[in-house]
Amino acid sequence: MSSDNHSQHQYLRLLYFTERCPDCTVEIGDEHDYNDEDGGCDVAQCLVTGLQRLMCGLDHDCGRDVWTGWPPGHLDCERLGWMFGPGLPDLARLFTTATWDAEQQLWMPPA
Repeated sequence: MSSDNHSQHQYLRLLYFTERCPDCTVEIGDEHDYNDEDGGCDVAQCLVTGLQRLMCGLDHDCGRDVWTGWPPGHLDCERLGWMFGPGLPDLARLFTTATWDAEQQLWMPPA
């Protein structure tokens, strides 16, 4: 990868990184907001299913997801090599093809 391409890749990648959650505005390392009335943060994941906590209709404790600075699934797509291009994760592929490992809190490739 040339120096220009590497710089462009880093720039595109960092477009997704934010110090605060774009919905509930918690800082990196803090738990996303939650409340019984409306479910809380739209970005938080259910730690049992890996999917959006707000839409989880299963009868379990979804856990308390922590903001990392990256949107859910972004780093998993990078780790699995499922990218449309530099900094552009293929989240549709991730959420329809991969399997959530609740113990490791990671999306894993299909067996």
